[in-house]
This record gives sequence, C-alpha cells and structure tokens, in this order.
Amino acid sequence: MTDQLDALRAVLPDGRLSTDPDVMEAYRRDQTTVVTPGQPRCVVRAGSTRDVLVTLDWAQRHGVPVVPRGGGTSLAGGATAIDGCVVLSLERMDSIREVDPANELAVAEAGVLNADLDRAAAAHGLMYAPDPSSFEISTIGGNLATNAGGLRCVKYRVSRDAVLGLEVVLAGGRLLRTGRRTMKGVTGYDLTSLLVGSEGTLGIITSATLRLRPRPARYPPDRRGGLCRVRRGGQGGDRHPRRAAGAEPAGADGQRHPARYRRLEGDRLRRWRAGAADRPG
Repeated sequence: MTDQLDALRAVLPDGRLSTDPDVMEAYRRDQTTVVTPGQPRCVVRAGSTRDVLVTLDWAQRHGVPVVPRGGGTSLAGGATAIDGCVVLSLERMDSIREVDPANELAVAEAGVLNADLDRAAAAHGLMYAPDPSSFEISTIGGNLATNAGGLRCVKYRVSRDAVLGLEVVLAGGRLLRTGRRTMKGVTGYDLTSLLVGSEGTLGIITSATLRLRPRPARYPPDRRGGLCRVRRGGQGGDRHPRRAAGAEPAGADGQRHPARYRRLEGDRLRRWRAGAADRPG
C-alpha cells in the first residue's frame, strides 16, 4: 500500500497528498449525521485539472475507489468516505477563469464558492442565479454534482439550467469537455445535462461554463421582510421607510403593528368606551 501511495505522491506536486490522521479526519465526512464515514487511504487536495487526471488514472490502475469532495456541505452523505478510498478534494481549485459580461457567462473552477461567483458577476451588473441555502460555503462543483437549487429556482430554475458547458475528468484520467458558450445548443447528445446531478458517478467536474443573468435593480418587496433579510445574509434592516422613520408607534405589548391592526384596536376601544358610558354607576 505504501509503495502505491508513493507512486501517486511522485506524480503530484508537493503537499497535495496527505495521510495525516488529523487531516483525513477533517475530510472523511460531510454534514450528514445518518451515514457513518469510513477510513480513507489518503486525501488528495487537487490544485489543477492535471492533479485530478493523474489521481483517477492511478486509482483505476490500482482498483482504488475515489470519493470526490467540494465544500463538504452535503446533508445526504455524498462526500462521506468509504474504507480504503481516496478522498479527492477540489476546494483548492478556486479560480474564476473568466467573466464575460457581453455574453453573460462565466468560467469557474469546481472549488469556487457559489457566493464568490455571484459577487464577481455583481461587479458587472449580473448574477449567478442558483443559490442553495449553503451558497456562502458550498462550491460550484458540488452544486453542479448535486444539481442544487435554492430560493431563486422558482424563477430561474436549478443549477442544470445555468450550465452551458463542463470540463470533466472521467474514470481512468480521461478529460472530457462538453457543451458550448452560447445560449443555443441543439445538436448532439446533451452530455452536460447528463453529468449535472450525477454526484461524481460519471466523472468529476473540474470547471464549468455558466450562464449569468441580469441582476435585479433591487430585491422585490416582502411584507414580512424575512426573505429579503435572508438574501442579504441576515443584515437587512426594516424595508418599510414609514416604519423605519417612526411613523408606526409601538403598541401596548411593545411591538410595532401595521396600520390596519391599529385601526382595529382603535375601533374596539371606541366601542368599549361607548358601552361603558351607557352602563349605570
């Protein structure tokens, strides 16, 4: 086993492969509590597509299973290690290779955080629409492998609908590029859609060409304010200017009430006073 790992270590840059028990402990599980993680043989922290190529080539030649890993935010056990596997982490592949405002697309490596891509697009008045609840800490590769959605999928649909093309490493270390850089693509087999949502069973996504959307000038108003605050990362204040300016006084319970509720309370008070005036003594 040591000789086999030495062969893999020899073809990877320094620091990419680790057998340190503490390091492996941090990489052998995701956020699920219902799947018991196994003990990996090693962890490979890929920094380039070539690292993924040589790792999968080595794994096939030696019959070693590979568990790909993004941000480790899954609640379904998809990134949970099995005994004797190689955990292949893509978190270091975090480069946004291109943002093309004219064609409303971006090319991002698998380890780019969803929120970082969205912020890069925002600088050009665009956005990356898929926004799973873990968007601040989950990676593009993991989002695509699981076909993640989010609140905005109601309007913009899920990750599969934001992908134009993929760079994927297949078992044995073969590189495959799918898709196109245009909105229209109607010829040939749709391998891109097949690979999105395959959770690493057909290949490991190393980068993706992604569709961007025009960014709304502002978030839509929300009567409760909750949704807007969530989308602002919990930093939203009161979105109602009259209420923020103090036009909505607090009630007897110390809470602010919409005007319609205060009108109802006033009507009840007037009726009670009129009834009290008619009562004897």
